[in-house]
Amino acid sequence: MLRRIAFFALAAAVSGVMLVSVSSGQVAPPASPSLTANVLPWTSQTSATFQFSSPGATSYTCRLDGGGPETDCVSPKSYSGLSQGSHVFQVVAVSTDGESGPSSFTWTVDTTNPGLPSNVVSEATSAAGAIVSFSASDNLDPAPTLACGAHPPGSTFPLGDTTVTCTAKDAAGNESTGSFAVTVRDTTPPTLAPHIDVIRQQQTAAGALVRYQRPAATDAVDPTPTVKCSPDTGTVFPIGETPVTCTATDDSGGVSAPTTFTVIVQQGAVPPQPGIASSVGSLTRRSTVTFVLTFESGATLACRLDGPLGPGEFTPCSGTQTYSGLQDGAYLFTVQVTNGVGNVSQSTHAWTVDLTRPARVSRLTARGRYRMVTLSWTKPIDVDYDHVRIWRKRAETKKWKRLADRVSAVSLTDRAVSNHIHYLYRIRSFDDAGNASGAMQVSAWPSPILWPTYNATLHSPPVVDWRPVGNATYYNMQLKRDGRKILSVWPFGSGYRLRSTWTYRGKRHMLAGGPVTVYVWAGFGPKSAAHYGPLYGHTRFKVG
Repeated sequence: MLRRIAFFALAAAVSGVMLVSVSSGQVAPPASPSLTANVLPWTSQTSATFQFSSPGATSYTCRLDGGGPETDCVSPKSYSGLSQGSHVFQVVAVSTDGESGPSSFTWTVDTTNPGLPSNVVSEATSAAGAIVSFSASDNLDPAPTLACGAHPPGSTFPLGDTTVTCTAKDAAGNESTGSFAVTVRDTTPPTLAPHIDVIRQQQTAAGALVRYQRPAATDAVDPTPTVKCSPDTGTVFPIGETPVTCTATDDSGGVSAPTTFTVIVQQGAVPPQPGIASSVGSLTRRSTVTFVLTFESGATLACRLDGPLGPGEFTPCSGTQTYSGLQDGAYLFTVQVTNGVGNVSQSTHAWTVDLTRPARVSRLTARGRYRMVTLSWTKPIDVDYDHVRIWRKRAETKKWKRLADRVSAVSLTDRAVSNHIHYLYRIRSFDDAGNASGAMQVSAWPSPILWPTYNATLHSPPVVDWRPVGNATYYNMQLKRDGRKILSVWPFGSGYRLRSTWTYRGKRHMLAGGPVTVYVWAGFGPKSAAHYGPLYGHTRFKVG
């Protein structure tokens, strides 16, 4: 066998072919390079520089945006004149034993200032005005921030014109400042409730002087619309039936659809009023209603339903009457009995159907602190708003616990929580009819580490801030990514400002590139004694 190997080697040498010896064992290729960048994942810079290294590498190949072949490169590698949009830098370590897997960094170049909202026109929903939302726009950032001082998006704007000055900022730090107008107007007319017929006995040969209460008017903005009827209350009505028509006008000049009813002046004996037993009260979320009627034997019975679609007509009915498919609005059910001489008497039941959910609360936030969570919100301005209801659960469980109902309050502090547990809070608003809004949900992480909040996504390196520990002389703060320690520092105060890049144990690290977990311990006495308390707190966040 040795002779054969020697023969092939000699033959290769004679023919000028290089023979590469092959080892029976495999040598690993170099590790993927450690990679740092001088830019954040979002930047307005059109240049970028990358530093990379890999033990055992003899050279490197680089590629930008996957276009074209890989090219030989050395660290640091710089690019300039980059276009707007997403970019990907990729580097591979090369040695005589092969190539590493690629290391990459993805970032977005954005040099365009975000756009401010244009003028907004909104319909008033209450006397307070309207909750108006607006947002900034950007060519690349899907959610630029918008700071508007006393008039943030989702706040209540009064009737009329309000000038709003805002500063929009995208993830790359580009800013725009300017003003626009928010106009809240009232173009919705008031609504008149149905009115019962008015029955009176003849007083004189001319008929009867009839006084009645004008129908009730409601309006989203004007609490007291003006109601006018013709013929008006206090008029002498003749014997027989006289129709009355009423309208309502609000402060903005909006005129309601008319409501009509009848004034009946009659002679002779009047039959007893019929009885009505209703399946609903004066306000309901039900779209079906049933009435059970009682009346004098031998009398003729007729029923009528007036509602949002207009006045109804009397039609023969029996002792039970059911209506279904009702929509939002005010209703008036009238049952009329007629005796043998043709005189009538009536009974009525008035109610309102409300099937509309109230608006959700807005600007819901949850701030986790040491063994407590504080919720705050802005309640809706619906005219029929009644209260909010709040629930809590641990993130990993399914069962929600009801915490409280709040009517006028806009905050709640929950002290029945433990540190370093991920909680979810849910809040719904309810109206007078019991309709519930869609749920709003927010999470909280009670912890002595006050900032960053758990699972926060930031656009720049933060100051890690925690609650001071009594008698502590220093702290140890550590940063870990994927379970590997990438930073350990010993600040004397209860906070530490992170940087975008740093060196730890001879390796370069950057804050961007995935979630990191922060751990804090309190130290007591001289640092050389290494006397630490138990883990004080931890949180997790990412920059990107």
